[in-house]
Amino acid sequence: MSKQLRLYAVYLLMLLCIGLGYLAILPLFEGFDETANFSSMRQIADTGRIPVFGKDAIDREVTDYQGPIPYGSLAPPFDNGMVYSRFFQDQDLVNSYPQSYRESHPHAAYLPGDKPNYQAQHPPFYYLLMALPERLTDHLSFVTQILLLRLASYLLALGGVVFGLLAVRRSAAPTSALLGFFAYPIILPMFFPEFARMGNDSLCLLLIGMLAYFLSCWLQDEGDRKFALAIGLTLGLGMLTKAFFVPLAAALLGFLLVRMVQRKTLSRWPMLLCMFVPAVLMGIAWFGHQMRTGGSGVSGEQSVALAEHGGLLAGLRMHFSPFAAARGLAATFVTWVWGGTWSLVHMSPILLAPVLALVIWVAVAYLFELRKHALSDAAWLPVWLFIFFGGGLLYHVMIGVALVGAGTTPGWYLHILMPWTAPALGLGLTHIWQRHKMRYLLTGSLAYAVLFQALALWSQFALFTGCATKGIGKNYAFPDHSFCLVQTPLLIHRLGVLAWPSLAIAGFGCGLLCVLWLSLAMRGLKTQIGE
Repeated sequence: MSKQLRLYAVYLLMLLCIGLGYLAILPLFEGFDETANFSSMRQIADTGRIPVFGKDAIDREVTDYQGPIPYGSLAPPFDNGMVYSRFFQDQDLVNSYPQSYRESHPHAAYLPGDKPNYQAQHPPFYYLLMALPERLTDHLSFVTQILLLRLASYLLALGGVVFGLLAVRRSAAPTSALLGFFAYPIILPMFFPEFARMGNDSLCLLLIGMLAYFLSCWLQDEGDRKFALAIGLTLGLGMLTKAFFVPLAAALLGFLLVRMVQRKTLSRWPMLLCMFVPAVLMGIAWFGHQMRTGGSGVSGEQSVALAEHGGLLAGLRMHFSPFAAARGLAATFVTWVWGGTWSLVHMSPILLAPVLALVIWVAVAYLFELRKHALSDAAWLPVWLFIFFGGGLLYHVMIGVALVGAGTTPGWYLHILMPWTAPALGLGLTHIWQRHKMRYLLTGSLAYAVLFQALALWSQFALFTGCATKGIGKNYAFPDHSFCLVQTPLLIHRLGVLAWPSLAIAGFGCGLLCVLWLSLAMRGLKTQIGE
């Protein structure tokens, strides 16, 4: 095995191991929107019918769940429900939990509960794929089934990383791009909570990784119709997965048009038809399905509410303020870097600020590095993606502002762009590393980012085991200055009630060994970059 392939293999093993660690400490339904996502899988598996927004409900076994639930997020107090700290204070609930949720027993077929499936507006491709593993694991205990479904979803995301690495091997600066992939989960630790759960973003990452690979192949031979068609079919499958592929397709079209104009290759416009006609047709097919089944092309709770109150412009005239818009965009950026899980407990701003500063520093360095590249170069594609994708997120922020005067859009969605974002980070890191006076600061900043992730992980662990809580300011609140460290054996025992402590220790231990190995191996890459 070549040195580069060993680097790839160890890097992917690191992602797998650390992802397993995150999966193994996550209680049931603590992942974002897992209640609705799991219900959609089960409904398709048991009834063969795609959920319809506004008509179908979350599965009754989910709504009747008697274990601990995530903390609230709208207004304090955030612990009105059976949160983790309250759960572990009730010994009867703790004792009954393993029998109810960790022992195998027959599951009832899908039955609608009393809560609407608020995720049913999404296209069905992810849920159709996941319906099969849901059926195959349905005889297992609830905790085991959810773990395996999360793992299956996470493997889809890792598939996207694999395709991204394959695309990197064809790039003009593979060493720089590879550095960006290695640094990505360090600089942007929200990567793991985003994909270590049941959610269609994992399939988005797989499809975008495939797009990055097919595009890298097509850019080397712009007359190759089969890769153009592969891009079109993959974009189409994306349209059947999540609406994020609409701005993504627009960004890709804009980049390719500029490339053709600059390189005077507009005669190849039929290639664009191969790329975008399949996507348009599949998108129209899904829109038509929504019109037939739901009676409206409008989807999503906020979009429906906005339509009922006169639309976006009417709402903005009543509620818009520059502060609300800026605050919403800032929240998007922060939650791209770190947002935790569905309890949405914040890390201290003092601890988070250096990581945010590192991301901004690398992003600015990337923009400086772009001056060396023509607009037709693929290095510019991340700019197009963030403009169009960011425009979509801004629109969602404006919907919230129009409705209630405040809007936020999670930034963790941006991680589906990793196959193109990671090489951009690599360019930024290369720009910084080539300035010798900046190397020590960069090394120290990356080391701190690793420390931050360890602190965030411990805080999550302490929260899930009932030692830490969600404070009034939405930050982690610890009972004393020991930060629950003195209670480690008790907390590991408690985690064994809800999740998988042995698997977590093995996963994080394996991941740490891979990180150490990669840190040593990176010395050679740094030497090449610094030349």
